Amino acid sequence: MVSRNAANWGDGRGGIVVTGAEDLIMQVRLAGDGDAEELAELSGRLRAELLDFDVQAVERVPQSDVPEGAKGLPAVAGWLAVHLGGASLRDVLAAIADWVIRNNRSVEISSGGDVLKLSRATPEEQRKIIDAWLDKYAPGS
Repeated sequence: MVSRNAANWGDGRGGIVVTGAEDLIMQVRLAGDGDAEELAELSGRLRAELLDFDVQAVERVPQSDVPEGAKGLPAVAGWLAVHLGGASLRDVLAAIADWVIRNNRSVEISSGGDVLKLSRATPEEQRKIIDAWLDKYAPGS
C-alpha cells in the first residue's frame, strides 16, 4: 500500500504513508459547485488513466487516512495514492497535467512533503511548472 507520514496520516496500522519519491498523494479539486459523486467520478477517471502507465498501484485514500482538515465525503472522494513502481515520475506528472487540462480541473500532488499544484494552464505552462518542481524537489527525474 502507498503510504504517507505516519505521524500525520492513518493510525500506523497500514495507513497511507508517503515514504519516498516513488510515492504520490493527489487531491482532485472541483471547479465551482460540485458534489462528492462528481468528485468520485472524476478521480476514478484519473485513476483509470494512471493505471495505463507502469505504476505499481493507484488507490483511493480511505477516509481514515485523509489529512486533518479535509472533512466530509467530498473531501475524501478526490484523494488518490499512487506508487510509481517502474513508471517515470515526469511521465506520470505529464499525464496528470494533460488530464487537468482536458477536464478543466485542478490537482494537488504531494511527494515527500513537497506539493505541486496543477490547474488550468497551457500545455507549455504545465511543462514548465512540472520541470521547475522536478528540478527543485526531484532532481534527475
